[in-house]
Amino acid sequence: MKAKDETNYLERFPLLLSIAIAIIFLLVLRGGILIYLIKPAPSDYDVILTSDVLGIIFALIVMFLLKKLYIIRERKYGIIRGIFVGGFLFCVSALGMLSVLSTVLGRKLLPISNIVVFIAAMVAVGIAEEFIFRGIILNLFIDKFGRTKKGVLGAIIISSIMFGCAHMNNVFSGISLKGAFIQAMGTIMLGALLAAVYLRTRNIWVVAILHAFMDFSSLIGAGLFGVSSFTSQVNQYSYVKLISVAIYLIPVVVLLRKEKMKEILES
Repeated sequence: MKAKDETNYLERFPLLLSIAIAIIFLLVLRGGILIYLIKPAPSDYDVILTSDVLGIIFALIVMFLLKKLYIIRERKYGIIRGIFVGGFLFCVSALGMLSVLSTVLGRKLLPISNIVVFIAAMVAVGIAEEFIFRGIILNLFIDKFGRTKKGVLGAIIISSIMFGCAHMNNVFSGISLKGAFIQAMGTIMLGALLAAVYLRTRNIWVVAILHAFMDFSSLIGAGLFGVSSFTSQVNQYSYVKLISVAIYLIPVVVLLRKEKMKEILES
């Protein structure tokens, strides 16, 4: 009974709890340096994979403590139908991947071991970040604000801002302040789209797959061909990119239109 009361007490302050969860999550991700104990000269993706596996473990522990493990089991829509709901993001990612591939034609693929690590790292990033920001933090705010239109929209906005701010942490990984800021602003809009897809599908695996596919498609040149690194790509971002990612808000409005919002509130 005491443990239950403590959990309920914490959930009364979703902003403070969510900030604490996000900060600890970011600190856990720093644990990726542990790979150096196993591999003397790890690649960027070795570190990312190690970091986000630790992040997944942390997310599952938090879900267990907050009694939210049901999140990984609930399925309003299946994977295929869920991907269709998130079709805009899937298509944009696919087009981006084709664009990148067109610039690396004729280049030699990296060793298969590097490619496997890259793919695994992208999957781990998608799962870890979606478990934390959509699975836990978004639901904490919805639980607090209630299943009303204002409550849902408020939860989406706050959780998406937190998602974007968390990416400012990349300045400690060699990314410039400008690059991290542009990335953070872009991920706020992306977070809103992922939140809308999640609330429509109530399937955390759908957004985890979409997130992983988006990261895979944007970094495929580096991950499969070694053309550039994640850090160098982000450092090349210009403010024009903010205009292009603002288009993510259009499908958010479509996904949360009146009749669909009603479905979300009733689910």
